[in-house]
Amino acid sequence: MNYPWLEALAAEFAERLRSGRMAHAVLLSGPAGLGKIELARGFLASLLCLEETWPACGTCRSCQLLGSGAHPEGHVLTFEQHPKKDELRKELVIDQVRRLTAALQLTNTVSRRKAALVYPAEFMNANAANALLKTLEEPPGDAVLILVAHNRSRLPATVRSRCQGLHARLPELDLAVPWLAQASGSPEQAAELALEAAAGSPLRALRMLEEDTLGPYRALTETLASLREGRCEPMAAMAALADVDPELLWAWLSLRAANETRSRLGRAPVARDLAHLQLEADRNRGLVATPVRQDLLLQDWLIQWSRLSA
Repeated sequence: MNYPWLEALAAEFAERLRSGRMAHAVLLSGPAGLGKIELARGFLASLLCLEETWPACGTCRSCQLLGSGAHPEGHVLTFEQHPKKDELRKELVIDQVRRLTAALQLTNTVSRRKAALVYPAEFMNANAANALLKTLEEPPGDAVLILVAHNRSRLPATVRSRCQGLHARLPELDLAVPWLAQASGSPEQAAELALEAAAGSPLRALRMLEEDTLGPYRALTETLASLREGRCEPMAAMAALADVDPELLWAWLSLRAANETRSRLGRAPVARDLAHLQLEADRNRGLVATPVRQDLLLQDWLIQWSRLSA
């Protein structure tokens, strides 16, 4: 799928590839839900493609091998199955990095260079990051590593400093709304609401529209509006929001408070109160898995919201 908000990054990569200015390591970062991993897979294919084009030709032996998952010079490092649990690991570990490092030392048999995709890179534990740093400091001459991070600040500064950066940003509404409406077959009004619920992430918003899961957020926005306008009481608002997942609910309440804060920056008292409510929602989201009573936290939050000046 074509993502117009990533076209500039793709063009920059293509120019680096064409001009021979490709670094040994590229860090593709930005918020989740933008299509960065899909873009990085395209980078991987182009780096290995025998035609060395962007996008990759898709027909050469290298592209065919990569598509089948059998390319000897193409590697992907991501979450693996936990050896003792029936689930994926929640971090990238040193053994994975060691296997990758060993593979990068082998002689090429298909492509001119070796390439590896590492994601989400910020989930490397300390030992894995240190092991990868050694490879970044002394990279094999023909290898390119592509790191993808949703939160680059969680990567060690030593790792970040050894990568050529490409940063993806949330698209503006005038770009994202028409794309989302066309991709989902939804009216632009629904697309805009889905983008709001997804904190600006087009792919998250697309999933919500395709799975028809926008209802709870629509109910939340209507409930908060009724509460502010005095058309319902906090207890009735709590009942209306009772079926929303608590962690998602607090994330949405934080988002609503943040959006309201931005729209009222010229009105210091109410903006300050909204900023406080955003902080409270973020804090309460972190308490979801604790014994703290969520109903009391929600009741207090909604009472404060109902008292905000119009």
